[in-house]
Order: sequence, then C-alpha cells, then structure tokens
Amino acid sequence: MTDLKRRQSAIPYSEKAARIALLAERAKLIAEYHGDDSVPHADALQLLAFEYYSEKRWTEDAALRSRALAIRRKLQGDRSSDTLYAVRALAHSLAEDGRSAEATKILAEVLGAWQGGSTLTDVAEQTVPRGRTVEGKALGMAAAAHARLALDNGDAASALASSRIAAASSLAYRRGFGTGVLDEQLVELAEKDPSTHTGEEMFAEWSRLHADVLWEAGPKSPSAKSDALLILQDIMAGRTSRALARSAATRAAAASGAAGLAAERDAKAAELGALFARSESTKAGSDADRALWQEIGTANAALEAIDSRLAAATPGYFELVKPALLDEPAAKTLLAADEAFLMIVPTPRGTHSLVVTRGGVEWHRSAMTEAELTRHVRRLLWDVGANIDVTPEEDERWSAEGEGDFPFDRGTAYRLYEELVAPVSGALAGKRHLFTSAAGSISSLPLGILVTEKPTGTDGDPAALRATSWFADKAAIVQLPSLQSLQLLRAVAGANIPTGSSMIGFGDPLLEGNAATRGVEGRNRTARGGGTPLASNIWRAASGETELADPSALRRLARLPGTEKELKAMEGLVGAGNTKLFLAGEATEAKLKAADLSSSSILFLATHGLVAGEIADLGEPGLVFTPPAAASPADDGLLTASEVAALRIGAGWVILSACNTAAGDGRAGAPGLSGLARAFFFAGAESLLASHWPVRDDVAAVLTVRLFEILRADSKLSRAEALQQVEREIRNDTRDDPYLRSWSHPSAWAPFSLIGDISD
Repeated sequence: MTDLKRRQSAIPYSEKAARIALLAERAKLIAEYHGDDSVPHADALQLLAFEYYSEKRWTEDAALRSRALAIRRKLQGDRSSDTLYAVRALAHSLAEDGRSAEATKILAEVLGAWQGGSTLTDVAEQTVPRGRTVEGKALGMAAAAHARLALDNGDAASALASSRIAAASSLAYRRGFGTGVLDEQLVELAEKDPSTHTGEEMFAEWSRLHADVLWEAGPKSPSAKSDALLILQDIMAGRTSRALARSAATRAAAASGAAGLAAERDAKAAELGALFARSESTKAGSDADRALWQEIGTANAALEAIDSRLAAATPGYFELVKPALLDEPAAKTLLAADEAFLMIVPTPRGTHSLVVTRGGVEWHRSAMTEAELTRHVRRLLWDVGANIDVTPEEDERWSAEGEGDFPFDRGTAYRLYEELVAPVSGALAGKRHLFTSAAGSISSLPLGILVTEKPTGTDGDPAALRATSWFADKAAIVQLPSLQSLQLLRAVAGANIPTGSSMIGFGDPLLEGNAATRGVEGRNRTARGGGTPLASNIWRAASGETELADPSALRRLARLPGTEKELKAMEGLVGAGNTKLFLAGEATEAKLKAADLSSSSILFLATHGLVAGEIADLGEPGLVFTPPAAASPADDGLLTASEVAALRIGAGWVILSACNTAAGDGRAGAPGLSGLARAFFFAGAESLLASHWPVRDDVAAVLTVRLFEILRADSKLSRAEALQQVEREIRNDTRDDPYLRSWSHPSAWAPFSLIGDISD
C-alpha cells in the first residue's frame, strides 16, 4: 500500500489510464488482505469507479458501483447511510448509461427497508431518522432520485412513497435544529450554500418534487390535499418567515414585561455568533482554538440560562421563534369566514396554487412551468418599469408590442390569471381579504395587476385600461412570506405598537447625479433615474476584513427631488408637530441609526433601493442615504439589510418607497420576499407598505397621503381595503391621460404591496 501511494503521487492527474490501472491494482490488493466481501474493498471499488465517472464511462462505472453496493447491502444493510449513498451513485450511472429501468429497480429494492406511513406526517415522525443525521440526508437523496426516475417514466404512483420519504427527510432534518445561535447559523448557511448540508441538493427541491408527485399521482384524495398544504408551507418557510417569527417573539416578550431579557438574549446571541465566526479562522487543535471553544462554551451556557428565564417570563416565546407547520384544521381556524389564503409555488413541472378558507382546501397545478412563468413575469415587470435586466432584443421586441402610446400587456396578465388563479377562484368568491404567499419569480409581481376576464379594446387606451377587470378589485390583497406568518402576526397583534399618529421620514439624499423623475413614461421603460450609474465595484475594504460602500460611487446616483414632495405631503397630513423629516444633507445613515424608531407610528423611507443581483458585487440589498465624506462602519451611505435587522423599530407602518423593496428580481428561485422586507420584519415592523418598482413622482405623494386619509375617514376599513380603494381612485384619475403618463396604467396605481396583517 505504501508503494501504491508513492506511485500514485507520481502520476499526473491527466494520465487517466495509469491512474485507473493503479487504482485497480489497489482494489485487488485490498481484497486480498481484507477479503472480497469487506467494507474496505467496497470503498476501493467506489474510488476506482470515480475515475470512470469523471470520464463519463458509465458502463464501467456502473459495474464497479454495482459490486460495491452488493458488498454494502450484505455487510451494512439497506438502512446504512453508506448503502444509501452508494445506491444513489449507482442509479445515476445506470440512468446516464440509458438503463433507467435498472436504476429505478435497484433504488426501489434498497428503499424497501424504509417504507411505512401513508401521510407525510406519519413518515416524518415514524419512518425517517429524526433530527440532523447522516442517514436522513442520504435517505432523502436516494428517495428523491427514485421519485424523479419514476416520475419521468410516467409512473407517479410508484414515485409517491419515495417522494414522501424525501420530503419527510427534509422536515425531520430541519426539525432537528433548535433555537440556539449555532442552529440558526447552520440553517442560514444551509440556505446560502445547500451543498454544505445536503451533499448536492436543496431540501426545498425535495419538497417541490413531492408536491409534483402528489398532483400527478392523484390530487383528489383528502390525504393528498393535506400533504400538499404541509409541503407547500415547508417550501415557503424561508428566512423572511423566520425573521417575522423572531420579531413576533420579541413583541410577545415586551408585552409580558420581558423586553430586557429578550434584548439580553440578542446581545449574548450576537456575542456567540462573533465567537463562532472567529473559530472558522482559528487553527483546529491549537491552544487558541481550545481557549476559544472554552469561551464559546461559557457564552452558550449563559445563553441557555437566559433562555430558561425568558421561557418562564414569556410562555410560548420559543414556539413563536420556531413555529410548526399548520395542518388543515389549524389553517382553517386561523382564517375568518371572509378571508382566504392563496399560496403559489412554481416547479419545473408546473405551478401549484393552493387556497385555504374556513371551508377547506382547494389545490391545482397549472401546466405552466417555472421557466415559462418567469418569462411572463419579467415581461410584465418590464411593462411597469421595474428594475430588471433585459436583453437588447427583449427591450426592442417588447417596446414594439401593444397599441397606443402607453400600453400594458393585458394578454399576459390574463394568461397568468387563467393559469394560476382561475382554477381555484371558486374558493375566493365573496372573500373580503385575500392573503397571498408566493415563491420564485411570481413573488416579484403584485397579483392585483392580473386580469380576470379576457381584455377588450387596445392595451394603450386609458379608457380600456379602466374598464379592465383587474384582480385588485376582486378582494383586498395582502402579501405575506408564509401561512405561518399570519398566525405569528395575529398571536402578537398590536403588542407595543405606538398609539396616535406620528412619523419619522428620510428622503431625497444629497447625490450628485442629474435630478431624476421616477417611473416610466409612454414606451420608455427606463427604471428610476435612468438606471444605476454605479461603478462595477461599489465596495472597498476599510479596516481588517470589513467591507464598506464607496461613498463616491453612491454619490453618482441621480438626485430624487420627488421624494421630498412625497414626504412633505405626508407631513401635511400627520402634522408638523408629529413629524420629523430628514432631507438632503440630513438624510444620513448615521442619523437614522441614532433616531428613536420605537416611538413613531410611521417610518417612511423614500430613496434609492439597491437590490442584490442588480449590481455585480452587491451581496445584499440596501437603501441609499446621503454619502458621508469618508466611509465608516457606522455610516457608509448604504443601509444594508443586515444593518436594518439590527434596528429596533416600533412603527405599525413602515413605508418603503424605493424601487424593488417588496420582492425579488423576477428570476426563478428568487426569494419570496426581498431581503429588505425580511430585515424590517426582523427589526420589529408590524406591516410594510413596500414597492415593487419605482413609484412615479406624479403619483407617489397622492397615493400614500390618500391611503391614510381613507383610513382616518372610515375606521371600519382594513389597511388592505384602504390600499384597494386608493388604487382604484388613482386608476380612475384622468389628469395625465393626454401626456403619455396615464394613471390608468398599472405602473401608476399598483407599485405597492401591503405586507403584514390587515389591521393593527
């Protein structure tokens, strides 16, 4: 073996034949020493097989993996993680070799040791390994592989048990995480880099696979609907939902007089997080490493003591931090008789729409795939002037489409309604409020701009646009990150929200770019201020490893004088004595961080919003403030989402009038709500009024002021109904019809989404 290692080290990696010959010799030697039927021999065969795998020589690869699997099944059994990983690798090679039937058969044989349970809950609680286990991950990967092969072969019935195991493995694995700091960091890391914890796949992909199998195997059964409700919730339960959960727990602690304990826990958690971060760069086993882990242990013990006191002072605190998925009875009880909750989840095979009401669950999957849906969403976002990347060819083609000077593609909006909403519209009939939660690209689009009846007239005729049957008129729509979010908001409704009407606002930061008018005009779909004229790299290193925004790069952004008018219009409504405005040179990040954000009922931020993905090196979204002369950690001119999350906000309303603050950027796989929305929930906001695209200057001041006027005039109206009414008023306003800026266009009346609950 020593001689083999020496010879192997001398062979260049490019000399595949020599490497294969040597590894074959190695496997033979190990078999002679340990025996043909030995785990070391199986390991050696798989190592040799990898050389064929890397060359895509599937037949030789599969033959070796088949021998290794037989050994593992004999010695380790079908419930071993080694066996599960081995069978999945063999199945992949067989499928690549055109032998999918063999791949499906061998996976089914091994998975037979794990069968049991006819519902997702049964399998998650009784069949798959509980908690964060290697077996659970390996099982999920093998089960997902079998389900995909069976589904692609048109055999959804055979795929059902396997996809259920994969989805249950996902649930069981994530249930193994607690509420400690390390657990939270692992969950965040798993979402940012799924390969860290799953080997190759995202847990959400297993859940989406199970949703598709459920539909294709027979969606009419009660158990299928119940499982679909759970699994679609699981897909939606991302970082935004967790941020809202943390915010709800914080408000519950404050209501029980334990705000100090909650703050103490946050401080200790931050300390632990910093210690964990240090451990990544400390040499394992060194004196410094041992001392650091002793410090981590001390801090963790202190956190556990705080947690015990917090749980006693605020019963249910940690149930709020980590809410369970809602089954059908719990979901139905959560909703009033005039409320409905709509979930939309796209997959590579179609798009799921599921409605929950007091009367039950309605579920449909459209044939519109995730990729098709993304194309349609991008088309509509371009139409309203959202900040999305389009190719020159797309821009030229879309600019030429439609009749009239200022058209909106109602045909695409109608098609989306027909595919996603119409099949479940019976459950929505007569509902006063509609809560929505969506994944992927559709989350970027306010559903109110969908069209419920086949449009007539021309797309650019203001009269035709006003006569259009908009989904916004069918119910008052509220956006949420998940079904659980509604439960959390209602559990702590109104807790510690300031009474009365007071506002703090920031806007019109002092920038050097040419003053820009926000919004679109006619066939010009240029986004806010003519694009984002930033350098390709807006970050520069400060001290140590800290990265700060470059004030000189931010300063080149366009000035937004319309935001001052927007804020002052709100000041006129709230009253100068109840308003603090920070404009131009006063609109700094430092002043925001120093302000008392806990006692105002309204926080209004009107400025540029930079979205992750919009600029090459922007890792997280942020809001632009007046750039300082020199950047510092306290103020570099860009308030990032992570900095927002560290604020303490008590406002019942947070208004974000800054391009794409409501949702993702229209890409497949984009988060259900933007990082900014998530961060404001984490900071304590109860409801957000956030924009999906730049709010037009000519409309902005009217829209927000009128919204609050309507609420003041009729206390029986909900926030969502007030927004619905003001959208209708703006749409019917004819003042700019002759000037290529008709308010009948959705770009004018539909930029905002209400994110939260319908009332305090």
